[in-house]
Amino acid sequence: LPLLVTVLFGLGAWGTSDVTKLSHFFALERGGGTRGEPFWWLVGPMIPALPYRMALVHGLVAGAYALMPILLALRWGARAWGGWWALLVVFSPLLRTFLQNGVSRQALMTLLLIPLLLWAGRLAPVRRGWVAATAIVAAGIHTTFVPTLVLAALPQLLAGPDSATHQKPARRFPPGRRLVGIGALAIGLAVLLALAAPMAWMKFQAYALKETFFNSYALTLPMARLQLAMLIGAAMVCWQRRLGWRRLLACGHSRQLAVFFLLLLLMQEALRQGWVPSITSRLADTAGLFLLVVWLAWLEHHRARWAVLPTLLVTLSYWLFDRLPESLTVSCGHNDSFFCLPDRWPWQIRWGAEP
Repeated sequence: LPLLVTVLFGLGAWGTSDVTKLSHFFALERGGGTRGEPFWWLVGPMIPALPYRMALVHGLVAGAYALMPILLALRWGARAWGGWWALLVVFSPLLRTFLQNGVSRQALMTLLLIPLLLWAGRLAPVRRGWVAATAIVAAGIHTTFVPTLVLAALPQLLAGPDSATHQKPARRFPPGRRLVGIGALAIGLAVLLALAAPMAWMKFQAYALKETFFNSYALTLPMARLQLAMLIGAAMVCWQRRLGWRRLLACGHSRQLAVFFLLLLLMQEALRQGWVPSITSRLADTAGLFLLVVWLAWLEHHRARWAVLPTLLVTLSYWLFDRLPESLTVSCGHNDSFFCLPDRWPWQIRWGAEP
């Protein structure tokens, strides 16, 4: 399934603006024109050698998005649900900007902070070494790392003793070894932030004061349907499990779910009111991904996996009745959008200034 998703999204994103731009720039400059993102400076020389260049990178990112819920299902003992959860995540209208607009760099950075989200919310057993390693790599991938890090660590303030979903006892290390690990993590993050901070600040100022473009995907009807389906699923679980307000407020999983749901609503209202929409629209998918993971963890915590069906049906119907028919009207070759498949083999493509 992740392999099929890689092919589908890799070929489908071939003509989108970010993918095309980076595919061209990586041939001209080692870092592809990115600033404050050292990860792409390191991998930059390899990208021009890939078939369809950045489109393949985007496909691999989408495949990783499909793999993540499958791994969670295995971890939680819900193996039969892994594929359905993968479809829920990959095709969700919550992630349209990340996966259907080819925003590969931010999508990858956000995905690498999922271990931190799981650890902070006590949603799954994750070793701290993996949390630290993925966070360090994520810091060098996209300049929105800092606000994304804050959102991923937010469940640390909301989790309680009850919040362990199949949680194993934490592995204890000697105090000296822990101090060395914490020091190495702090130094690594400090170096990466020092490299990324100037460009991140410049981008923030540009988006906040000058940039006028923003997408309104978070305000679309499919998004509203998905949020309603989540509420219906949650209400069904509360009715079946006899969960009252007091039990919900005392539940760490419920607090996390409510906060991320309200956070997404706040971002939607900010877009409606025009409150820094150029920044808000770029963080909506981040909140959407974290909401989906917390939603699955909440269902697993209450042993109500079946309640994912309303959100799954809404997600799949969005693709079957909206995205796929809409792709038939796309005029490929002119301002190409998602689902404009390549019209030639990789070795037949000439990129910009290349002879």
